[in-house]
Amino acid sequence: MNHLREVLVGSLCIALLAAAFCVWNIFGNDINICAGTGCSLYQDFTINGISLWWIGTAVFSVFALLALVGAASLGRLAAGAALCGDICLLLLMALTAPCVSCLIIALFFAAQYMSFNFAAENKITRLSSANRKSRTSVLLWVWLILFTINIGAVARSQIGVWPIAGADNDITTRLFFSPSCSSCREAIDILSGHVDVAFYPLGENETDLYKIAKMRKLLDTGASVNEALTQSQEIQIPTGLAAYAPELLLLRFAMLRNKAHVWAAGSQVVPFFEYQGLPAALKPKKSSLSGALPLSQYQTQNAPAPASANENLPLAPLVDGRCTTNTPCR
Repeated sequence: MNHLREVLVGSLCIALLAAAFCVWNIFGNDINICAGTGCSLYQDFTINGISLWWIGTAVFSVFALLALVGAASLGRLAAGAALCGDICLLLLMALTAPCVSCLIIALFFAAQYMSFNFAAENKITRLSSANRKSRTSVLLWVWLILFTINIGAVARSQIGVWPIAGADNDITTRLFFSPSCSSCREAIDILSGHVDVAFYPLGENETDLYKIAKMRKLLDTGASVNEALTQSQEIQIPTGLAAYAPELLLLRFAMLRNKAHVWAAGSQVVPFFEYQGLPAALKPKKSSLSGALPLSQYQTQNAPAPASANENLPLAPLVDGRCTTNTPCR
């Protein structure tokens, strides 16, 4: 007759540590372990008005009680259900943005399930160790795939894009360009030295790599971006092992990251501009709208709005020149 069940020490320790981590996040922590935007995105995430961290605290408290009474089979069932919920959260983060704190708690869920599963299998096969069979849970495989995807997304978000010039916290405009693109050269000629812009190079072809390498050297000597770009058009392509120098390999990776950023933004066209905020050129001039009523008042009075009210705010910008990756321009 089984009078007392043994305490599942491993499962109990995991549950207590996970519950403490949840409480630590509920009341705020002084150590910023988050990378990327996922933590800000999910820190106020609730289910029926209840924070996910409170739900996690309650779930791991239940796991701790099950471990105390030695309910391995019931614990495995409950941990499996919780792991299914965590898989749904991992899928959501994979499609949006990963949260590092959530990934840490995901490790606790997986460890909790494995500890209860090991304890349950150990009890079943205790009398006959010869019948023990190693079984891998499908849940764990699905969890591992999604967890790996999220870890990759966190790593990618931390690499960022690489500017060759103009990077500053106050810069709100980014220009992604290729040295082989005639429209890019024209844009740099207009912007360099006149507008606060950060310049991000990418490659249309193999020679762009060596042009950017020459640009870096010229910029280090004090040349402007426009001057460096103009002088970099004539290059000597290295041969042999010199073409695989470590600095060139790192530069190739940086330019590929910039290109991936443009593609991820839904574009395959250069020059590619990014703005942080409303560009000043799109703001209407006060003089052109002085004395004019707001558009809503014209509509209320059933009177047509004057043509000048919208002439400074075009709905579609005019594009004069661009180069695509499939048919690069010169």
